[in-house]
Amino acid sequence: MKLLRPFLLFFSIILFGWLFVSNINLINVATTLNEAEIRSDINKVNEFTSIERLKEFTIEKINYMEAIRNRFSENAMIRVFVILTLIILQIVLYATGGNMFSSKPTR
Repeated sequence: MKLLRPFLLFFSIILFGWLFVSNINLINVATTLNEAEIRSDINKVNEFTSIERLKEFTIEKINYMEAIRNRFSENAMIRVFVILTLIILQIVLYATGGNMFSSKPTR
């Protein structure tokens, strides 16, 4: 038990760090870049003269959005699994109790 608690704590800290780092890239830091991209797409749509080309463009965008949604869904499932693992680790760490950094043995 003496080695299990530090290992679980270390593993828990690593998982918390991974969750933190994986969520950083979801923050919309480049808002102006995204707005420029949106304006560019709107200009493309306004320039279309053929309805067939507009349909192709729309289908491409819908497929792109579907791919992103699937990727976010997969990432969300991984995060849920990591969070459940962290909850279980924290329960085990709490249940084992004691101060793992003290030199005195606990009774």
